[in-house]
Amino acid sequence: MKKRRFVANIFAAMATLAASAVSFNPVDNSTTFYKEGSSGELVFVGDADSATINIAPDQTESGINNAMLVSGKDTAKVTGATVTIGTGKCYTLLYKSDGDGEKENSGKAYLCYVKKTAVAPTVKVCDYDTISNLVCAPDLKVKFSNLVYANSYVNSRGETVDIQDNIILTYEDYEADGINIKDKPIEVVVNGVNNDSTLFVTKPKRHTVFKLKDKFSQYEYVSDTFRSLLPFSTAQLTVEGEAIPHNTEKRGEDNLVFGTLEDAKTNVGNYMYSGPLTINLERNSVDNTPADTVDASYEWSFFNDSTGTFRNRYNKFYNDMTVNQVPIQNYGTHFITLTCDNGVCKDTIVTGFKVKTSYLLMPTVFTPNGDSYNDELRPTYTSINEYEIWIYNTMGKEMYNSKDITVGWDGTYKGNDAPIGAYYYVVKAKGVDGADYKLKGAVSLVRNTDN
Repeated sequence: MKKRRFVANIFAAMATLAASAVSFNPVDNSTTFYKEGSSGELVFVGDADSATINIAPDQTESGINNAMLVSGKDTAKVTGATVTIGTGKCYTLLYKSDGDGEKENSGKAYLCYVKKTAVAPTVKVCDYDTISNLVCAPDLKVKFSNLVYANSYVNSRGETVDIQDNIILTYEDYEADGINIKDKPIEVVVNGVNNDSTLFVTKPKRHTVFKLKDKFSQYEYVSDTFRSLLPFSTAQLTVEGEAIPHNTEKRGEDNLVFGTLEDAKTNVGNYMYSGPLTINLERNSVDNTPADTVDASYEWSFFNDSTGTFRNRYNKFYNDMTVNQVPIQNYGTHFITLTCDNGVCKDTIVTGFKVKTSYLLMPTVFTPNGDSYNDELRPTYTSINEYEIWIYNTMGKEMYNSKDITVGWDGTYKGNDAPIGAYYYVVKAKGVDGADYKLKGAVSLVRNTDN
């Protein structure tokens, strides 16, 4: 007898044995194909005490003949193109089919059926414990009951096999998209659940419903609206200031998004700036206040990690969307927190950045040719707070004086080009870290005579 291998695929609740070119599919829509078992059995699950399975040959097989259904010591002859199997065990189907010409093919299949033992799923969402108030906890307790799941069956080897249901729990949450807040769908797949199972999920920060659906069911349980008491905020820090074209230090990105404290500590080294600077603080939020009479508020807090001291604080209400402009004078690592308080729960998000220690270096030559390259005499620097420069010719005449470190000497005196040659500078400066600079030296003014 030719051995045949049965392969089951799920498509429109149909199990197909491709190798033998015979299909097995439920007659009743309440019965669905579950899977092919480890010993080759085809497992069906349904609502009734028994299932009727259709036997359908493909185009190369003209019909099913001499079919026998065997269960233990019981044997029954199959008439027609269907077999009926009971719940909780497997049946061996022996059959012959007409092939091409006079050839007759033999086949064997293991068919199993299990009746579902529950009728409808329910879910209870618990946000409050009788021992302690958990409304502000990050997790939510979800309790399943009355689940649609199947018990077990005995396979062809006499082994008891449990059928485990896969429950899909879905709900909506919020997530940050930069400064914007958008919906975030959450899907939790729970394998092998049974009645009275408890699951802890991330508590949503928005009002939502929980939807529960199981593998075998065509319907879906929808909970009452869960009203979250967790506020949710996003924030963005924007750095303002001069572009510092002569600053060779890495400046970092100009937009910093807030997140957890762990995120801020991990990423703070990626955001380095030259001080002093001005930052813009902007936020967006959903307050989830428990009542219309509650005024939710938020609070900015500033910490300088180099000293560990509290720096400043701004208190605002949620309906105040003002962008706060804050000057940052000190060097070191800065952490900024935004805490949102709706009178019941709080939400805190954090970001961080570094202001570099100072340095100041003067060049030895500059070429004011109008080619936009090295046309001005000015220093390379980082984090300079106070600055003044004097430039003299070889006769001691003052040619230039400025307190603006971002503007350099263009090599002119009273609107006319200064002669090429040597000039002398005196620089006095102070860094944001308190360092004093007193520089004196010579610099060469060079022009290309072709220009």
